[in-house]
Amino acid sequence: MHPDLQKLIDLQQIDSRIAVLRAEIAALPKQVAAIEAKLAGSKTKVEAAQAAIKGDEGARRKHESDIKDQQEKISKYRDQSLKVKTNQEYRALLTEIEHAEKEIARLEDKILEIMVAADARKETMKQAEVTLRADTAENEKEKEHARAQTVQDEKELAELDGQRRQLRAGISEDTLRHYDRVLKLRGSGIAPVHDNQMCGVCRVILRPQVYQDVMKGDEIIYCDSCQRILYFVPPPPKEEETSDGQASGTAQNKSAVARNESAKTKEAVQPHEAPAQ
Repeated sequence: MHPDLQKLIDLQQIDSRIAVLRAEIAALPKQVAAIEAKLAGSKTKVEAAQAAIKGDEGARRKHESDIKDQQEKISKYRDQSLKVKTNQEYRALLTEIEHAEKEIARLEDKILEIMVAADARKETMKQAEVTLRADTAENEKEKEHARAQTVQDEKELAELDGQRRQLRAGISEDTLRHYDRVLKLRGSGIAPVHDNQMCGVCRVILRPQVYQDVMKGDEIIYCDSCQRILYFVPPPPKEEETSDGQASGTAQNKSAVARNESAKTKEAVQPHEAPAQ
């Protein structure tokens, strides 16, 4: 095999892994931002529930204050009714008292509505707080994982960069220049060729002579279509050959065992000579 080919194969594996690590490192801040956004949404729900409860309490106090004002009006009108001199004035005061009583009834209904809704508000608040606590814990867990993953990825990236520089130093400049150009353009600089005589990436069938040259591996060959550097991958041994080999070995073992058993049998049945007198 050409001395640059195996180095190129190793280099592309490293370059592919480096690309994955860099993408992962770049994606981690976005993941943290998504987690923060989710937490912010949970905080907003809690704040909204708190604001609703606080608003209800304020409205209730306002209604209670308005009721007190109306009650004071009724008391004042009744005091005035004792001093009026005409029926017309008396009826006018009764009308004012009636209006005040209706306003009190309306305000009391409002307070009752607030009280009925209070339980639902508190339940909403409780659920929002539970969700917020869970999201806060998850937020810290995910951020810690992101930080640890970043440290791990950066450590591996530094090691791969060292290996990458070492490999590149052993590859000819022309080959390396071609590899870099195709890698930048197509995402990979080399491609395998199997016994189907195709470029393993762009799937274009190679010309017979090109295929033969790739199989020899004595020189750097480019795909006519995608310009990737080609290397040959020999086919694995066929299962039939493996099975035949195993069957042959098994038969030989059985034959040897049979011969051993036969020899033992003959030895057992052969008569022994009598000792000399």
